[in-house]
Amino acid sequence: MADVLRDILVAELERLRERTLGTVQGLTREQLLWRPAGSHANPIGFLLWHLARREDYHLQTRIGGGPQLWQTEGWHERFGIDPEASGFGFTPEQVRDFPMPALEDVIAYYTQVRDHTLAYLRASSDVALTGPMPEMPETAIAVYLLARVGHEHEHWGQMDYLKGILPAGE
Repeated sequence: MADVLRDILVAELERLRERTLGTVQGLTREQLLWRPAGSHANPIGFLLWHLARREDYHLQTRIGGGPQLWQTEGWHERFGIDPEASGFGFTPEQVRDFPMPALEDVIAYYTQVRDHTLAYLRASSDVALTGPMPEMPETAIAVYLLARVGHEHEHWGQMDYLKGILPAGE
C-alpha cells in the first residue's frame, strides 16, 4: 500500500522549496533587508532565515530529539548569530538589527535543512507519521509537520508580497 500521507508531505515541501527559493533568487542585500517605511514587517531575508531555523528546530529537536544543523554544521558561527536564535519572538528592534548573511549562504542552510526534512519523510511510513510526537502524545507527527507546511505558506506569502511592492531601484 502506498504511503499517501508521506507522499503528500514530500510533494508539498518540494513545491514550497521551489516557490520560496524562486521568490528570493536574484534579490540584492538591500532588497532582502527592505521593509515598508514605518512598518514592523519582517524583511524577506529575515523570513527566509527564520523558515530554515524553525524547520531545523522542529525536525531535528522536537521530532528527532537531537541537535540542530544550525549548531552541528556550524551555521550559527558562519552567520555570526546566536546558536539559540531562530527569529521566533524577536522584537521589532531585533529584526531591524538582524545581521543579514549573504543570500547564497542562507539558501545553502535552507536547502540543507529541507534536504534533511525530505530524507526523514522519505524514510518514514504513514504508520510512523501518524504516531505521536515526542513529549506531545496527543499530536501526530504528520499533524505537527502539516503545521510546519502552513508556517512556510504564511511566510512565503509575506515574502512574495514584499517582493511585489519593492520600490523601483531597490
